Amino acid sequence: MDWGTIVGTVVGGVMAVGATSLADRSRWRREEALHRIAVKRELYAAFLAAVAQTWNEMHAAVLLSDQPWPERARQATLAYQNGRVYELRYQLSITAPPDIVAQSDQTLRGMRDLRDKLNDGKTYASWEELKQDCQTWFDAFNAMRRAMRLELDPVALPLPPANP
Repeated sequence: MDWGTIVGTVVGGVMAVGATSLADRSRWRREEALHRIAVKRELYAAFLAAVAQTWNEMHAAVLLSDQPWPERARQATLAYQNGRVYELRYQLSITAPPDIVAQSDQTLRGMRDLRDKLNDGKTYASWEELKQDCQTWFDAFNAMRRAMRLELDPVALPLPPANP
């Protein structure tokens, strides 16, 4: 019996199994990375939509409502509480990188500050006045949106600033 043939067959079999295992592992890593990006994309989109919806409802309560001011403040507070931003923010905290989590905190803080100002009796007579008072919020929101986009696609072209 020729041992060289047996050894060659065994070595060839081990190499084939090893190459297949490496290829499978590489494919699994690639699929896992794509899955993580898809999960983040869905979460970022849901969070941005919830923030935009909450802001729109707060804006409508402040400027478009014909209710007296204490009721407008209550409507804005309800919009803030029911906007799902907190639930999605907690999901962000375990999924997103620290810089995006910090930016989401700044965005929520800006909305919370507006809510608190309204509940303390602050009123707004025009969009310009509201926009000027909330400029820090707009800046935080735009920075977060840009960071999310770049985190999902590092070669993406930068977004133009959103006009409030």
